[in-house]
Amino acid sequence: MNITAADFAHSALGAPVAPAAHNPGRMARLAALGHCLLERLETPLLVADAQGSVLEANPAATRRIERREGLWLDAGGRVALRQAGRWVPLSYWAHALTGGQELTLPLETDGGGAPMQITLRGMSAGDGVPSGFGWIVATIERVSLSRADAMRRRFRFTQTQARLAEMLCEGMRPTHAAEALGVKISTVRTHVGQMYEKTGTHTQAQLVALLHAV
Repeated sequence: MNITAADFAHSALGAPVAPAAHNPGRMARLAALGHCLLERLETPLLVADAQGSVLEANPAATRRIERREGLWLDAGGRVALRQAGRWVPLSYWAHALTGGQELTLPLETDGGGAPMQITLRGMSAGDGVPSGFGWIVATIERVSLSRADAMRRRFRFTQTQARLAEMLCEGMRPTHAAEALGVKISTVRTHVGQMYEKTGTHTQAQLVALLHAV
């Protein structure tokens, strides 16, 4: 059975099961099952209160915290997110998460690699939380990039160069690409020359072959 972080956050943590509410034994079994799923989930996932204090974190999230890969704990055990080069307490977003709202933010790391994002979901009594609003479920996932975004990130293409690269990959001739972009053919040639320099290629065939591999 495949289970996503979103499924887990909504069901195992948040969705109340009415028949179990009057069956302590079943509640205990469900809690044990939820803990087992949390431990096995490869997606980093943590649960915090409205003040940002961590209530539960699976091993994937714990490793990120220990390595400070976008997450950090202060001396009081409150989690902070890396945003715009500084650590911002998770509690900063608590007000925006009332009523079960969701918020997705970029997650900055020092190690480079694939871009990541963190999704925060507020949970209230209506979600089965035993008190008023006070739980925040946070999941971290890889950002799915379009091919144009991937080329811009990998080769430092401008937005126009990324669009031109996609056109060339689709087999469009430079003259037709110039018409589609609304520029002169000389401008397209200048862009292609800059793309050669950025990718270390020397011909359009080499460039297209490299771009197809992105």
